[in-house]
Amino acid sequence: MKASTRGMMIAVVACAALASACSNSSTTAPTTPAGTPSSASPTAPVTAGPLDVVRTDTITLHSIQPDDGVDTVVAFIDSAKETLDIAVYQMSPTYLPLLEALDRAKERGVRIRILLSSTIYPPGSANDNPQYAEELRGMGFDAALSRPEFSFSHWKVLVADAGTAAGRALVCDFNLEVGYFGLDPSYPDEGATRGMSVLVTEPKDVDMIAATIDADFPPYKPWPANTRPNLVWSPSDSTCDSVSCASPYPLEPVGNSREKMLSLIVNADKSLDVYAQALAKPSVLLQPLLDALARGVQVRIVGNEGGINTDALQQLKDAGAEIVQNPTDPSGDGKVMYIHTKTIIADRGTDKEVAYVGSINPFLDESVQTERELGVLITDAASLKRILATFERDFVSGTPA
Repeated sequence: MKASTRGMMIAVVACAALASACSNSSTTAPTTPAGTPSSASPTAPVTAGPLDVVRTDTITLHSIQPDDGVDTVVAFIDSAKETLDIAVYQMSPTYLPLLEALDRAKERGVRIRILLSSTIYPPGSANDNPQYAEELRGMGFDAALSRPEFSFSHWKVLVADAGTAAGRALVCDFNLEVGYFGLDPSYPDEGATRGMSVLVTEPKDVDMIAATIDADFPPYKPWPANTRPNLVWSPSDSTCDSVSCASPYPLEPVGNSREKMLSLIVNADKSLDVYAQALAKPSVLLQPLLDALARGVQVRIVGNEGGINTDALQQLKDAGAEIVQNPTDPSGDGKVMYIHTKTIIADRGTDKEVAYVGSINPFLDESVQTERELGVLITDAASLKRILATFERDFVSGTPA
């Protein structure tokens, strides 16, 4: 969801979280994208074994937004020598810093492909992506819309020079529009948006991401089964009954996001520091979070006002979770910063410390079940230190819920 449509976003979040107050119907609430709480029926409980993660320095924090700005993404685009693939939920064809970087890449002979989501929340609403894809094609870029199996193609990733020794991927939780890198001039009363990106340089990880983009880009092909322990993929369900899924084809091979997120929470011994753009009830991962509190794990949550279902909020608070909302913009202007990142840090300060960063909203079942999503598990010490310092800053500046 665009940071510039934050007011509409929070209104939808509040309505979905309080479905009985927004509708007289007792039927299941409409499908929602990653970013909006849903009252859809929960999936059957999932068991979890130990968290399968490789401790590596080939997956590192690349940027924290809005602090680092768009130049970090521009530099990644400028580094591409042979190929550049971009898969993203939303990308504005008028955002000059990125368009100028793409033009420079095209001029030096880089093959560029851009994949936008074919569906946008809410279902049936105006969708700018077909027009954006057409405009990007008019600028000389190979732009297309995502395949029909997924309820939404919500991942945000750039891959440069895949298949070469220098291949690398930039896995983000932000879209490629002005409001994700700083203040949006069109909305002067709004603050900035918190987001993060991660650089992946392990060749097998990069190859897996690149192969999946290639499969999702027209002409569509079967996507590969994930074999990489630090990559976190959705969809985790084999079927989709959402009105946003335009194809009856099975979502196979299924991803590992439900298993990974559950393992991350279930195996936490000391702490869970959670950025929650949104948290729905029901949510498959709500009870494991409550169970973590019951076994003595400290749970701290930074979220948006109206973004957490009111019943879930009370349950978490009653169980001992420390929850704040509406942290202030890091620029010091006093404006509220929107939480768009979905980052979770487990067991801070221990030898088990690990962070999840990516597009998956763990506490929105559809994001785990039927959307194309990608995240990563980070163990690099310097990256974890900065992520945690950012969380601490945002937690202290937030208002207790």
